[in-house]
Amino acid sequence: MGDDELGSAAHTAIDSSNVGFKLLKKCGWKEGTGLGASEQGMLEPIPTLVKKNKRGIGADKTKKKVEVQKDLLDAEMQNNHDMQSKKKNKQVSKRIRKMREEEERMKEKEFERAFFREFWPDNV
Repeated sequence: MGDDELGSAAHTAIDSSNVGFKLLKKCGWKEGTGLGASEQGMLEPIPTLVKKNKRGIGADKTKKKVEVQKDLLDAEMQNNHDMQSKKKNKQVSKRIRKMREEEERMKEKEFERAFFREFWPDNV
């Protein structure tokens, strides 16, 4: 993470006026030693960084504007393609449904004709 993205980190030990320093002293900590039972811990506090952007905490580098635009264009093209294929699928489904409905009507007509032929052969 660069200095332009984050504020400068303070890598210095805390001074004696710090509240944390005073609390540690009350708990038996000695200045210049690490934390922990065998004093193996860190000697300096964890550095703090001021974030000056809207990216996530773990973001290392920024994407260039061209890459972002390309990604957006690719996503838009994919979305457009998906919509077209959905539209085609919908049209095909509609045609199939219409054909089935027409087939049902034809079967009903044929049944009616056969029925009338059986009972009123003179009229058909």
